[in-house]
Amino acid sequence: MSFDPNTIPWIWFIGGILMMLSEFLVPGLLMVFLGGAAVITAIGLWIGLIDSFIASLVLWSVSSLTLTLSLRRLVRRFFPAESSFQAVEEDSDAYGTIVDVVETVSYDNDHGRIRFQGTSWPATCEEGAIPKGQKAKLLCRSNIGWVVETYSGGDIL
Repeated sequence: MSFDPNTIPWIWFIGGILMMLSEFLVPGLLMVFLGGAAVITAIGLWIGLIDSFIASLVLWSVSSLTLTLSLRRLVRRFFPAESSFQAVEEDSDAYGTIVDVVETVSYDNDHGRIRFQGTSWPATCEEGAIPKGQKAKLLCRSNIGWVVETYSGGDIL
């Protein structure tokens, strides 16, 4: 299949515009930068900076990577994503519950475990370490595990 050399920049340009418009369907700011790189590639072809298919792919790849790495954080600062965190009722009822530590829990150890609701759960803590056999207090959820703190006595919930 052969293309007229004058239509190839238009293919890059229209493809780039379509990628940028697809950002409305696939949010995350990636498609805008990929589409922008395609437009840059089309401009490079129009002004004669590049003249081969391989050079087009290289320019698009480098432009995509450069735009994504350099501008994504900046754009996200000015247009933050709408996100919210809301604890489910079961979790909020569990906060403050005193649990047993069944494997040493620490901030940098992802192998710590606690016993809660009759089963073992992965756990981490915000500082220090809580040795096996001690009590801990549930602070919040962290993905499928819990964040706990050292229990220093007092009322057991």
